[in-house]
Amino acid sequence: MAKKKGKFDLTQLVKDGFIKEGETLSFVSDPSKTCIVFKMPNNEFKVKTVDGATTTIHAFAQSCLGQEPPEHAARWVKGQNGKTLYEIWHANDDYTSAA
Repeated sequence: MAKKKGKFDLTQLVKDGFIKEGETLSFVSDPSKTCIVFKMPNNEFKVKTVDGATTTIHAFAQSCLGQEPPEHAARWVKGQNGKTLYEIWHANDDYTSAA
């Protein structure tokens, strides 16, 4: 049985190598809406929108949807590999519990 993940953490996904600094992420329903992963001075990772605003994945998804995400915000943003951040976040569940 897969163990439950803690809180979504973009910084941890980057540190673990699942997402790369500088990677362009896009909104699942409209890939023209994008943001770029970047490192803050405090070593946390956030995203920058095309207008240069620094934001979180949740706020980016909310702005793309025009409302509060009905499911976890990570389900609404995908990486360059085509997988949603939610899928990437949970992909390690079965792998680590099987080890």
